[in-house]
Amino acid sequence: MSKPIEIVFSEKKTPSLNSPYLICGFPGTGLVGKLAVDYLIKELGAIHLADVFSSYFSPQVVIHADGTTSIVKNSLYYVKNNSNNNKDNDNINKTRKNKKEIKDINKPKAPFDQSTNGIPQSIDSSSSSKPTTSTINISSSSNDPLSSKDLILLTGDSQPVVPGSEYVLSEQILDLITKFKISNIYSLASYVTGTFVNDPKIYGTATNPEMVKSFRSFNISTLDNGNITGMNGLILGLGKLRGIEGICLLGETSGYVIDAKASKHLLEILNNVLGIHINMDEMNKRSKDTELLIKNLEQQMMAKSGQFPQSVPTEEQEEELMFPQNRKSNMGYIS
Repeated sequence: MSKPIEIVFSEKKTPSLNSPYLICGFPGTGLVGKLAVDYLIKELGAIHLADVFSSYFSPQVVIHADGTTSIVKNSLYYVKNNSNNNKDNDNINKTRKNKKEIKDINKPKAPFDQSTNGIPQSIDSSSSSKPTTSTINISSSSNDPLSSKDLILLTGDSQPVVPGSEYVLSEQILDLITKFKISNIYSLASYVTGTFVNDPKIYGTATNPEMVKSFRSFNISTLDNGNITGMNGLILGLGKLRGIEGICLLGETSGYVIDAKASKHLLEILNNVLGIHINMDEMNKRSKDTELLIKNLEQQMMAKSGQFPQSVPTEEQEEELMFPQNRKSNMGYIS
C-alpha cells in the first residue's frame, strides 16, 4: 500500500444525506457491537459507501461464506430516509425490495438527539412529543424528528494493531463522515464480565449529561467509572472534541464466546432509542445458538469439576455446535 490508510469509495458521486446518525461497531470481545451493526446493514438494506484499507490493521485476510478471501478492512454504509430525497429513492428501493418494512414505534420520552449550538456538525434541533404509527422504510412520519434522519453504518474486520494508530484512523474516518454533517454518534461495544448470564444487561455512557439522564427510561444501566478501549470508545471521544454528541451502548458478555445473545439485547435497546423497528427473527435464532453453546460449555466445566450436568445435549445439538457450517445460516466469525 502506498499510504497507511486508503479510502476507496464504491461510487464517484457521494450521496446527499440529511444530518445522519453514525452507528458503529468495531470487532471486540464477543463481537457484540460488530454483530449488531452487521445485522442492521443486512436488515436495513444499507448501501455501500466506502471501504477503508490500512496497514495498521492486523496482517490477515477474511474468509467469506463462498470460500473466497479478501484483505481486512473497515466499511461504511448508508441508509437514506425515503422522505428526504425522492430522486435517489428509486435506486435505493430496488435494493430494498425484498426487505421487511420498518415500522415506527413510540418516540422515547427523552430524545437522545442533542443539538450543539454553533456547531455545524450537530444541526438538527427539531422535536416532537407525539408518537406516530405510520409504516415507512425508516423512522417515522414528517412531524417526528427521527423522520429527518439518515444513517451511516460503520463496521470492520479488524481494529488497528499498531500503537497509536487508532487515533489516526479514527480521525480519518471522522474527517470523512463529518462532511455529511452527522448529528450524533452511537457506538456499540462489549461489557465483559467473565461470567455467563441469562439476561444480559445493557450499559451506557454518553458525552452529554442530559443523554445520561435518559438512560433509565430505556432500561440502560449507567456506567460511572472505567474505560472503553479501542475505537468503539475512541471515536466517541474524538467526536466530542469536534462538537458531535455521542452514546456508547455496551452489551454484557462473558467474553468467552461470540455473543449473539448480547447483540440481540443491544439491538433491541438501540431500536427503542432510535425509534425504529427491524425484523429480529434471524438474530433471535443466533441468540438461541449462543444459549446452546453456553449451556454446552457450562456442562463441560461441570463435568471436569466432577459435578453431574443437569442435562446433556442431543447428538443433533452437539453436531450444530461442532459443525456450524452444516447449518443453512452460519453466524460464525473467525476471531
